[in-house]
Amino acid sequence: MNMSQILTERQQLELNKAILQYLKPICASSGTESTYIELSKLLSPQSFTHTLDKNEDIVDQYLEKKWSSVLRLQKKILDLENEIANIRSLIDLDNLAQNQPIAHSKDRINWLPMTPRYTFETQSIVNTVQLHPVLPLVFCGCADGSIYIWNFASDENTLPEKIIKAHTRSVNRIAFSWTPTKVDDDSNEKSYIFATCSSDLTIKLYNATTYQHLRTLRGHDHTISSISFSPSKDLLFSVSRDKSTKVWNVKEGTCIKSFVGHSDWVRNIDVSTGDYGDFLVTCSNDQSARLSHGQSGTGIAMMIGHSHVIEAVKFLPKVSNSIIDQYVSENTDLFPNLPRDLIKDEVYNKLGFKYCITSSRDNTIKLWLLPPPVIIPGRPPLPSRHNHSQAWLVANMVGHSSWVKTLQVHPNGKYIFSGSDDKTIKIWDLSGLNLAGKVGVIRSLPGHEGFLTDLGFARLSQKKNQAKPLENEEDLLKEIVIRMRCIFVSCATDNLIKIWK
Repeated sequence: MNMSQILTERQQLELNKAILQYLKPICASSGTESTYIELSKLLSPQSFTHTLDKNEDIVDQYLEKKWSSVLRLQKKILDLENEIANIRSLIDLDNLAQNQPIAHSKDRINWLPMTPRYTFETQSIVNTVQLHPVLPLVFCGCADGSIYIWNFASDENTLPEKIIKAHTRSVNRIAFSWTPTKVDDDSNEKSYIFATCSSDLTIKLYNATTYQHLRTLRGHDHTISSISFSPSKDLLFSVSRDKSTKVWNVKEGTCIKSFVGHSDWVRNIDVSTGDYGDFLVTCSNDQSARLSHGQSGTGIAMMIGHSHVIEAVKFLPKVSNSIIDQYVSENTDLFPNLPRDLIKDEVYNKLGFKYCITSSRDNTIKLWLLPPPVIIPGRPPLPSRHNHSQAWLVANMVGHSSWVKTLQVHPNGKYIFSGSDDKTIKIWDLSGLNLAGKVGVIRSLPGHEGFLTDLGFARLSQKKNQAKPLENEEDLLKEIVIRMRCIFVSCATDNLIKIWK
């Protein structure tokens, strides 16, 4: 055992003696004394006359004690990190109390959660959680069909602000509209809308201010797995175990389009909007993910590569592109079917998407480059001509030890959050692609005692009026720093919701 590159000669000798000490009783009980003697010659050749009865000249249980000391040091480091986070929070609160603005450090754009600030408990398993777009409210949907709403800025936050008995079966997903909209024909008042979908085959819409039930959407034939609002129109998209994707007119409460793109249960959906309308990514029990045009239902491309059910899928924001573009451009030999000029094609700016991520029961997360559709004026986008309408697999992200159920993307586009049945939340840094050729875990957040079911990152605060959208990445990041709300939320089968601040 030669570890001279990282250990001194004395440390190496102590480690070898500790290994021999650990193996001695095992070899003695199993009758493999000769094996022990051979190992003694290998690990400690200067004193190969070791016998099973000879004192090892180190303290008892040396290897176990060394390992325990490492764990104690790790715990001390975590405690110190938590203490620093708490001190920073107290400073921020003190500044707010004195009506002083909180100084945004230059690293605010890289804010990451470290420890739970608030923990709430329900009477049932929590399947989904969402933060209100502007208010300090957290909404969670439970397996008993109820919705709990907490105000985490209130001094009386030990009890929920509201409990809505929304569904007769499990609430599977909650989604918020992207902008306030008129919710009552008799009033000009606008409010955010939140929608819930359930295993009782219905979708329900609520006023996010008054919690008033607005309407119920019916049409799916089986469990409704997930829902997502269009960022630009009064449309809601839903996916179901009945294999279909449906498009709903929110104001009228009608289904205006239904299409089938998967051969099995459709698990999750995400929406992106560009000059050619809404585009959807969906994932399924059929082990594939699909890029579709939302208004027409036309399939644009497929993502095939997972070996088990795909549980979650997310578009990556525009600010992620430069990081991944650099990796793909510098490693074109890894993508033989990728046209060299495609990575810089301006069509992606009009489409509103370029990359996405998927997570699966095969314990992995995959990063994909999505091929653009064929654009013909006056017609809906058509299937991509590139790579036989298949997305390019850019990277595998391996680190979880069980099913990866849920994904979120940091507002800066650099970090990916994943929640798993291994009861951890992992944070991945995309910039690792250009440093080590892979996306690695930079932080693992323990805290839940059950399987992770959903994660949420606070939306950016309301945008000030601007003459035109920001195109320059530097300007985009500056805007994100100004509008970023440093709040992260998680939920699990332990009936707990945790808010990380």
